[in-house]
Amino acid sequence: MNKFVADLHVHSPFSRATSKKLDPNFLAAWAAIKGVNVLATGDFTHPKWLEQLEQALEPVKDGLFQLKENVDLNQLKLSPNPLKLRGKVYFILSAEISSIYKKNGKVRKIHNLVYVPSLVKARELNQRLAKIGNLNSDGRPILGLDAKHLLEMVLELDSRAHLIPAHVWTPWFSLFGSKSGFDSIEECFEDLSRYVFALETGLSSDPEMNWMWSKLDRFALVSNSDAHSGENLAREANLFQGEISYDGMFYALKREGLGHKFLGTIEFYPEEGKYHLDGHRKCNVVFTPKQTLAHQGICPVCGKKLTVGVLHRVLALADREQPVQPKHSPGYFSLIPLKEILAEILQVGAKTKKVNQVYFELIGRFGSELDILLNVPEQELGKIQPGLDLALTRMRQGKVFKKPGFDGEYGKISLFTPKEIKELTQGKFFLSSDLTQIEGYVRQTNLDKPVFQSTPTSTLNSEQKKAIVELGPVLVIAGPGTGKTFTLIARIQRLLKQGVNPRHVLTVTFTRKAAQELKERLCLLLGEQNSLPTADTLHALAYDYWQQVHGEKPLLVDEEGAKQIFSLANPQLKGKSLKQAWEKLNLAREAQKKISSQEYIAYCELKKDLNVVDYLDLLEFWLAEIKEGNFINPYLHVLVDEVQDLSPLQLELITALSSQEGKGFFAIGDPNQAIYGFRGSVQDVASYLKQHYPFLKIIILTQNYRSGQEILDLSANIFPIQLKSQRQIQAKITMFEAPTGDYEAHWIAKQVKTLLGGSSHLEADQDKQEVSLALSEIGILVRFKQLIPPLKKALESYGIPCGGQEEEVFFREARVEIILQEVEKMLGLRPKEKILIPERILAEGPEKIKCLNVPPFDPFFWQSKAFKELEKLYQQEQGWVGVLNWVKLEEDSLDLNLRAQQVKIITLHASKGLEFEAVFLPCLEDGILPFRGINQLLQPQSEEQYDLEEEKRLFYVGMTRAKRYLFLSFAKQRTVYGKRLHLPRSRFLQLLDFNLITCKKAIRQVIPKPKQGSLI
Repeated sequence: MNKFVADLHVHSPFSRATSKKLDPNFLAAWAAIKGVNVLATGDFTHPKWLEQLEQALEPVKDGLFQLKENVDLNQLKLSPNPLKLRGKVYFILSAEISSIYKKNGKVRKIHNLVYVPSLVKARELNQRLAKIGNLNSDGRPILGLDAKHLLEMVLELDSRAHLIPAHVWTPWFSLFGSKSGFDSIEECFEDLSRYVFALETGLSSDPEMNWMWSKLDRFALVSNSDAHSGENLAREANLFQGEISYDGMFYALKREGLGHKFLGTIEFYPEEGKYHLDGHRKCNVVFTPKQTLAHQGICPVCGKKLTVGVLHRVLALADREQPVQPKHSPGYFSLIPLKEILAEILQVGAKTKKVNQVYFELIGRFGSELDILLNVPEQELGKIQPGLDLALTRMRQGKVFKKPGFDGEYGKISLFTPKEIKELTQGKFFLSSDLTQIEGYVRQTNLDKPVFQSTPTSTLNSEQKKAIVELGPVLVIAGPGTGKTFTLIARIQRLLKQGVNPRHVLTVTFTRKAAQELKERLCLLLGEQNSLPTADTLHALAYDYWQQVHGEKPLLVDEEGAKQIFSLANPQLKGKSLKQAWEKLNLAREAQKKISSQEYIAYCELKKDLNVVDYLDLLEFWLAEIKEGNFINPYLHVLVDEVQDLSPLQLELITALSSQEGKGFFAIGDPNQAIYGFRGSVQDVASYLKQHYPFLKIIILTQNYRSGQEILDLSANIFPIQLKSQRQIQAKITMFEAPTGDYEAHWIAKQVKTLLGGSSHLEADQDKQEVSLALSEIGILVRFKQLIPPLKKALESYGIPCGGQEEEVFFREARVEIILQEVEKMLGLRPKEKILIPERILAEGPEKIKCLNVPPFDPFFWQSKAFKELEKLYQQEQGWVGVLNWVKLEEDSLDLNLRAQQVKIITLHASKGLEFEAVFLPCLEDGILPFRGINQLLQPQSEEQYDLEEEKRLFYVGMTRAKRYLFLSFAKQRTVYGKRLHLPRSRFLQLLDFNLITCKKAIRQVIPKPKQGSLI
């Protein structure tokens, strides 16, 4: 039967550090020279490369492609002599995707190969991936996508689409890599592991090394060139038997082929791979695994961790003393590239003209390089080049000299001693190629297994213990990273252990998200079978009480709808005056001030006419019910989270729910993180609570489990609260002065790249930083949303996945969701338990639904942005079926985005409650932070009030999100809203102790002019 060679991992000119000549014609020509029958296209995820492939290739077999035109590949002039290239070259669509993410407490950097059977499927996958990361930045895109989720996407794409983990032993970017890999395939792909049927062994390992680990016996072990240039094609490749076809290779690798069979691989000598042994290239230290263990994994020159190589990692995971070839696994051939053999014989470089001349003479005479290395009789080759016959004999017998590669430096395989080169006679001493003689295959401990630190707050410290046992009323001042939520949950746990009925415990949170997270944590601690205390926001609780009293849900308008009603009730108010009157009214209501303005009266009357209520109506109604004695209060213990962010109205409602003496009252928060004054939160929560509870006990938590002490010392310059770090880490603080905002953004992108420990093999080799963070461990925090786009653009230009503020999508608005559920009922996609919208109305589209004015639909909902988006989509998709299909696809993308990890670029307000290993605080100019308001920022002569102390608290919140790295930066000029601004550095920076900060500024690069050449 026919046999053919497949090289299934190459790259395009759009990948970094690749030849720019790599167009489809060039690849086809080199494939013919090398003897490859099926070649991967590589990089189909890059839009421009995919365009080139679509223009140059046409499908000729189901899943394979050829060049469209019968191009004379000899015109490419790859050879100094006329060369007749033989054989057809088929292409298979492939891509390599770099996933950088955090899983099981460790940063993972995994490369995976993806294969699809058609251009349509390639475009479909690209559309989904483009929503996660920037596909234009690199032929091998970097995504914050869990490898399992990538596999899931591939499996959903097509039954023949498949994923193969790439170079699985490479230290920096692979499935089993010592630096950022896993200890088993199941740990990585979980329940989808059974869909992975092949592994790429990589240049630094061969099948025999992989046969040391029985868990790999079920996989087909493939090898590919991972070529970045045409000349490197087929340095490793795969051998198949059968007719050339996509399905033939696919099923042969799965061991399900009928007429096809996987025959094995062509291998680099693994010692030639650049990560075979352990070591430090910069220090010129190379160790065997045994030597590395003797030095405890530390470089004796620089004192840093050694890069653990493939051999060491294989031995660490191996469960056999000797390699055992599985019965169903084919063998392999170890070869040396022909140009390297010629270079050794001729004693010149492999890329020299002399080697090139002989190389192409051999190709012209005998055919492809693989034919020469594997099949052509040695004596025939010796006639062309003396010594080549002996060299090929030794290589085919495995009698070679090996100088192993390490830490990014390629090894060297030799066929002759220096004396033999000189005399061209057979040598007497050859190193054994028997792998079992290296280190005796003694299984050693893996130096790089992740060490999971116990959660710092797994036990209560003395301050926290006092907080959970003290009888109320209690106010706990919990500074950043001091275990606020942990302490709150511990207090709830203690109450329940004391026998308090969960019905008698109420926990009030600031957001619904916080309430849900609290419930989930309590459920984990107490078990799903146990009743949980009530945990929710005041607005949600008030909503439920209103429904209980009135027997129906209130027709509740959101903030946008409420403002529209206020505008209609007061037509004399326009623009700025309307905005100011609306904000003033809300602040007065939150502060419980007596309001008698005509604007407020008109607003209340129109709400009454429309039979709607706003959020503050709910709170006011519930408070009035409590004061009148109508509310039967079941709560003996009231616990409040983020108490500093509550308004006087909310605090009075909470104290009304507590006993008069406050015996069951417990509040926790941090006044220095009170950042919602613009919404009416109290200025001094401790003083306010003391008015209600004169005997209020205040407990302060000072032990910080988040940040290095340097960051805490710096933040103490803003507010003199001396927090004590419980983490044994040294934090680093950097301040950067940039000439422009764009320069600052690109500087930040470079720092992020460094923090990631590089995102490619090249970067990992060039810059051996000990830092290696996950994308999700880096946060960039800005004062307002308009500062996000330049930063996002800069990061994407470096191929770094990043995400800004999470925008609320219209189809997840509660009332739009109800409409879509009704549509599903009408179409038979959901049980018709209760019909809210008659089908005859629904069938005519959104325009007819507007006639409904029943809960939960208020008149202003039909004017809302969400409903208008629904109307627009209905027209675009020409009916409800199209709408549902569109929404389903978008929801899948949104869910995928939520699972994908990214560098966060968010506002300081949105960062509250989050933490990052590294935090960037850019745009630190006066006017931006402290923020004087858009009008005053763009028109300095305008007057706009702002709260300087609250701006300082925002700065403090941003600084204290950082664990290990804090970057502060500002620019001499930047463009905001199209206007160029020249602002001084933030006044808050003057408060800082510069002894704790490394200061940097942009260095002007002077490009020397080229000198004029002499004519003589």
